Amino acid sequence: MMRKKQTKIMVIVLSVLLGLGGCGSFGASKGYKDYTVKKEQYVAEYTEQYDYWDVVTVEYPILSGIDGEQTEAINKTLYDMAMEKVNYWHLTPNEEVKALQEEYSIYSSDVHCNVGFHSQYLLSVGFQEAYAPVSPVYYVHMTQRCANINLMTGEQYQLADIFKIDDSFMELWCKQLEADGNYDGVITNDEDVRETFAAWFLGEDKEAEESYIFTPFFYIDENKDFVIGISYDPKVNKIAGNVPKDNSFFGHFAAADLEPLRTESEFWELYDKSENTGEVVECEELRENIWLGDNASVWDYWKERQ
Repeated sequence: MMRKKQTKIMVIVLSVLLGLGGCGSFGASKGYKDYTVKKEQYVAEYTEQYDYWDVVTVEYPILSGIDGEQTEAINKTLYDMAMEKVNYWHLTPNEEVKALQEEYSIYSSDVHCNVGFHSQYLLSVGFQEAYAPVSPVYYVHMTQRCANINLMTGEQYQLADIFKIDDSFMELWCKQLEADGNYDGVITNDEDVRETFAAWFLGEDKEAEESYIFTPFFYIDENKDFVIGISYDPKVNKIAGNVPKDNSFFGHFAAADLEPLRTESEFWELYDKSENTGEVVECEELRENIWLGDNASVWDYWKERQ
């Protein structure tokens, strides 16, 4: 009789423990709802630390309200991505950039971030940047990049993680950009163009990579549709003057059109269950970049030259 009672007690205890474990797992599977993404800004203006002037304004997001060690990793990922070009061209230059810095008169960079999609599982952040090595009067480049992060693990998803980058993908991408007409005469939906861009997306054009840094990106908007593109940022030997240069190609895609191109990534399970949650708080004192901000005189200068 005593053994039967002990057995029953053990069964009850195990059931409770398993139940608690199940509840914990179930709770985690629900993701996070009450979290905040607060935008901040890094500012440096004429610091006198360099032989040239520097004017830098970088907006970046800070995540809070998420339990777990991944919060620190996520915030580091977001900050490092926001500062990517500032680090490359200004703060932590390689030897080639150090040599170019001797020709700098002003280094300027203006970065803005947009948090369009924030669900219980996923955070999608887009960074848009105008930057000017050497001088903002003659050398202005514009670029973008994106971070798409699993809030529960801190993992960042790349474009190739979630889509099969094959000819079907490139055909859809080129067709959409051609239809948009934003790159008239540059992007056409033919085999040679698709092959060239596929090599850029997949990192297989080693000759081009001697002159450019290729960054495929995707961004989820508030309707769960996608912006997909690629930036080709110049290295020292391809810094261009004359006119401001946009170094990104991108288009907007309906999620339904992309379904046949999905990989087996866990991203899609999270995406399909995602609903907009969390709160985005704007930067309280957003400084405008005096060289590359919306009202900067350099833009009027370029308009007058054209």
